[in-house]
Amino acid sequence: MSSSTARTNRPPAPDLGQVKFGEPITLFNGKDLSGWRLTDPNSVNGWSAKDGLLINNPIQEENKPHKNYGNLRTDREFEDFNLKVEVRVDKDQNSGVYLRGIYEVQVSDTFGHKVDPHNMGAIYSRIKPAVAAEKPAGEWQTLDITLVDRHVTVIFNGKRTIENQPLEGCTGGALWSDVSRPGPIYLQGDHTGIAYRSLILKPVVK
Repeated sequence: MSSSTARTNRPPAPDLGQVKFGEPITLFNGKDLSGWRLTDPNSVNGWSAKDGLLINNPIQEENKPHKNYGNLRTDREFEDFNLKVEVRVDKDQNSGVYLRGIYEVQVSDTFGHKVDPHNMGAIYSRIKPAVAAEKPAGEWQTLDITLVDRHVTVIFNGKRTIENQPLEGCTGGALWSDVSRPGPIYLQGDHTGIAYRSLILKPVVK
């Protein structure tokens, strides 16, 4: 679907004050990878649960062929929702949280950088944050993301950085191009290590 077609068919911005959310769903149980699987079963799995954290550890062995580590997705698929994420980004780490499997909220060590659509909290390459809200590498950070009617709001470390902005199309790494279908939450794991400790989703009740 072209961006112009997606724009024409996009619903108007929702009144978030009128949106009702259902009971929270804990996506990560803190113990194991129940409810999760790789987006590509042929990839190497660097993901594990350890000490209550969901950790990716994509180790490359010296003088050995490059290993293609996988991205991790929920078995369940969702349409519209609020998602609260706690993530620790160490120095130079890079991951991402994909909404419906097609829209990437960037997760990266970009503390101290000028505001940019490739910084943490951005919709990667599409919507830049209104302000820089990153914490230094190694600290826990929070993303409070609301996706309704293909519009997104992001509260990053307590600052409203994206306000009910339209999503004009998929970002790189999307699982498919259909913007109308539900999809999983998926976590990018093919770049570097990363640690998540909480992923809680509240679906929109219609």
